[in-house]
Amino acid sequence: MNTMRKQMTLLAVLAALLGLVATGCAAKSEAGTPAQAAASTSADGTAGELSPPSQTPAWYYKDLVDSAFVEQYVKMPRPENVLIIDSRPYKTKHALGYIPTSVSIPDSEFDKRTAELPKNKDALLIFYCEGYACKLSHNSAKKAAALGYTNVKVYAGGYPVWKTEGRYTAIGTPVVEEMMASGKPYLLVDARPFKTKFQQGSIPTAISLPDSDFEARRGQLPADKSIPLVFFCEGFTCKLSNESARKAEKLGYMNIMVYEAGYPAWVEAHGTGSAPMIAASDAGEGTIAVAQFEQTLKDNPGSIVIVDVRDADEFKAGHFKNARNIPVAELEKQLKTMPKDKPVVFVCSTGARSGEAYWMARDVRPDMDKVYFLDATVTYAKDGAYSIKAPKK
Repeated sequence: MNTMRKQMTLLAVLAALLGLVATGCAAKSEAGTPAQAAASTSADGTAGELSPPSQTPAWYYKDLVDSAFVEQYVKMPRPENVLIIDSRPYKTKHALGYIPTSVSIPDSEFDKRTAELPKNKDALLIFYCEGYACKLSHNSAKKAAALGYTNVKVYAGGYPVWKTEGRYTAIGTPVVEEMMASGKPYLLVDARPFKTKFQQGSIPTAISLPDSDFEARRGQLPADKSIPLVFFCEGFTCKLSNESARKAEKLGYMNIMVYEAGYPAWVEAHGTGSAPMIAASDAGEGTIAVAQFEQTLKDNPGSIVIVDVRDADEFKAGHFKNARNIPVAELEKQLKTMPKDKPVVFVCSTGARSGEAYWMARDVRPDMDKVYFLDATVTYAKDGAYSIKAPKK
C-alpha cells in the first residue's frame, strides 16, 4: 500500500513538473524573440509583415511614425527639408513598388550614398522598408542619426502596410513592361496635356486624360473600380500624375499606381519608336528655344513677360526672377490681363503645364501673337538659381 502511494505521489509530481514546463514554453512562445514577435521573416526584408510586434524588438529605432504621418509628406514637389527614403534593395523591391515621392537608398549602400541626404541636418528623414520585421529602415535611421541628423523617423509598417491600407503606390519601368506583356486588364493614363505632350508621343496603349481635364473626362476611366490604373506624366518633377491618382482615389478606384519616372524614362528605355494614337501636326509650335530663353534672361530679362503656371507652393520654393505666378487652373480668367506689346513666355517644371497654358492662350486670346512656352525640365532654387534641360527629341 505504501509503495502504491509513493508511486502515485511520484506521478503527481512529474505531472506538475510537465505542466510547469508546458506553461513556460507557452509563455516564451507568446513573448518570443524580437524576430518571432514581429514576424517569421528574415531581417533582410524579403517578406514583410502587417502586424506590429507584441513587444518592441531591441533593434528597433527609437522614433516611429504611422501611415498618416508619412502621408502628409507625400507631395510633389517634395516638401522642403523632407525626404522619404526606401531602405530596401532597388531591383528586387523598390522598382517593383514603393511609396510615392520616396527615393531609393538601400541600407546596404547607405555609407557610400550619404551625399544624397539633405545638407540640412535638421531635415526630416523618414525611413521605411518591408514591414515590421524588416531591420533595414531601422539600421539606416541609426546611421543617419550617427551622422548628426536630428529629425529621423522610421515608418515601421513600411511598404506592405502602406499598400494594404489602400493608398496608391508608385512603380518603376519593369512593372509597366510586365503589365503590358501579361495580357491582364489595366489602364495606362497619360496625365499630360493633349496637344503639347500626348500628341507628340506617349507610351503605347496609354489614353490621354490630362489632369486639368480630369473632372470633365473622368468617364474615360473603367466602370470596374478594381481594374489597375497607372498614371504617368513628364518624370519625377511632374506632379500631374500624382494629382490625378488622388482624384481617382476619391472616385473609389482601389488599385491605383503612379509611374513616376514617366514618359522620359520610357523613352530612355525604349526610344520613341511607337507613334502616338493621333499624329501631331504642329509639333514644336509655340516653343521657345532653351538657348534663346537663357540668353534673354541673361541679356535683357525685362523684354519678356514670364508667367510661371505651377502651383503657388512650387513657385514659393523657387522661381525665375521677375516671373509672375498664375497657376494653370486659374489662368483662363486672367488671360485678359496679359500684355500684347511684349512676348509672353509660359514656364513650369517640365513643359507640360506651360504647353497647356500656351494652347489656352491661343484659344482664349487669339490676338496675342507673341506667346510662347518653355518645353524643358527646369530645376529651381530658392535663391533664384536654376538649371534648364532641353527634352530629348
